[in-house]
Amino acid sequence: MIYFKKFFLCPVIYILCVSPYIISSTNFTSNEKIIENRNVKRSIEEINNFKYGNEIMDNLSTNKRKKRDIIKSLYKWTSPIIYNIDFKLHSAVIINAINAINKFTCLKIKYRQFLYRSQTGINFIESNKCFAHLGKIVDKDWQNIYIGKECNTVGGVLRLILRTLGVIYEHNRVDRNLFIKVYKQNIAEADKQYFHKYLGPEIEHLCFSYDYGSLMHFGMFYYSKNGGRTLTPRDHFYENTVGQEDFFNFNDAKNVNLYYCIAKCRERIICKNFGYQDPKNCKKCICIQGYEGDTCKKYTKSLALCGSPRMIAKDKPVYYKITGKKYCIYHLKSKSQKKIQLVILKISMEPKHYLTCPINRSFEVKYWMDKSVSGARFCYHRFPKIIKSQDSYMILQYKSIDPRSYVYFYYKEIP
Repeated sequence: MIYFKKFFLCPVIYILCVSPYIISSTNFTSNEKIIENRNVKRSIEEINNFKYGNEIMDNLSTNKRKKRDIIKSLYKWTSPIIYNIDFKLHSAVIINAINAINKFTCLKIKYRQFLYRSQTGINFIESNKCFAHLGKIVDKDWQNIYIGKECNTVGGVLRLILRTLGVIYEHNRVDRNLFIKVYKQNIAEADKQYFHKYLGPEIEHLCFSYDYGSLMHFGMFYYSKNGGRTLTPRDHFYENTVGQEDFFNFNDAKNVNLYYCIAKCRERIICKNFGYQDPKNCKKCICIQGYEGDTCKKYTKSLALCGSPRMIAKDKPVYYKITGKKYCIYHLKSKSQKKIQLVILKISMEPKHYLTCPINRSFEVKYWMDKSVSGARFCYHRFPKIIKSQDSYMILQYKSIDPRSYVYFYYKEIP
């Protein structure tokens, strides 16, 4: 079977520090302050005195060694892939998930109620469970995907399709212990198979970083038998990122594209800013959010409501606020090529979610060197969050569908 695996051995020590002085920012109008002076002072005191659990981080994500592991498969899917849907299922959800695969990957999945003799297809069946075999396990027959109530969403169906295509769960990677802690004592014996770590002869290798925001990553309480955590990110800023079931991310689609279609383009082009060559249009690159153009050199055009996409960090703090219903991307860079400290003072993304922040209702901060992986998502918290970049560049994404949402933060260079 073919199973995808991302491997990334990386290390960084996060030193959290905040300067005690405040300066006013040109980002606010004279009658529109981010916070009253007394509240700013109180926030700084809280930041200086608050004890964070991840003040000293494992130096993981800056290591240059990266692997994405793919378990060897007896059979490999060939495009187009035929599918059929049980009449008892709500077909619109499944069709939307299949359309996403057709749009964002090089594979084509087409509907047909029957198979020709030489074909293998995917059959979606109503069930009281959510289950898909890992990779293609049959030949010249239907391979079933079982759809239960818990996964009868676009994200839930996409996760099962990716698993059928061979994409393993992110937390099954051979290097997963560097990025998460698994609590086996909280997992029922029958469910421990979903936390299996794939090793050695089972796998082949591609080049990717560990991605907490992958659709294929479990949340902290998945398959818990007693209400306790079954896993915890070692980078604690990602605690509200793992377990998202909204949609696949950049690297989820890239995995499929590189595995199934890496040989489609005879002539290679160089893609900038973590982009990669589009197997459906070999003259262009597929870019991460925030970049566009044939080779991903340009910043994505910003909406007028967002202001300039460029932010420059200097040695003194700059205060900023984003409010309302909109989608904005900002490129935060250090003027002196130093690391950046970002402090989220206050945030509320409506309606509130306290466990896993939805993709379209969150403030996402990409502070790892590898900007292709998902950033840490924040949607609500009571205490300031102090984030240190691994290099001199951060990407900030604000997504809200509610006019009541807001985030207040400041940033500055640090030694």
